[in-house]
Amino acid sequence: MVSNVCNDWMRSAQRDFVVIESIFGMVRNPRHRPHEQVLYHCQQATEKALKAYLYNNNLQPWGHDLNALRTECSKLDSAFNAKRIINHCAFLQAYNAARYPDYIDIIDANIASRGVNSAKRVYDFVSERLGLGRAFFS
Repeated sequence: MVSNVCNDWMRSAQRDFVVIESIFGMVRNPRHRPHEQVLYHCQQATEKALKAYLYNNNLQPWGHDLNALRTECSKLDSAFNAKRIINHCAFLQAYNAARYPDYIDIIDANIASRGVNSAKRVYDFVSERLGLGRAFFS
């Protein structure tokens, strides 16, 4: 049984995906899309999904470090040590500062697309571990 607070965090993560889709829908020209904002919301969705898992296990997670949150999850479920989950979290963590002006010029459509893929994969993984099924395709 998934707790109410867990459901709240997962719904909040889903709203980040709505923002991502809105950015892609509103800005037709890929060169004008705010790719750094896409990555920011990817990081946020991933963070919220990991926190949902921890809250569902009666923990009180704090912080924004995806690698640290994933490590905490792995203490409860070794499946979080899967190389693909580690890599997705590490990729998104590497671009955590993307929302700051210094990084805007290095974030392109390819990096943003990889970020969306990573965020969806982690969200699906957490969702499956919680017994909620998948929202996105593998």
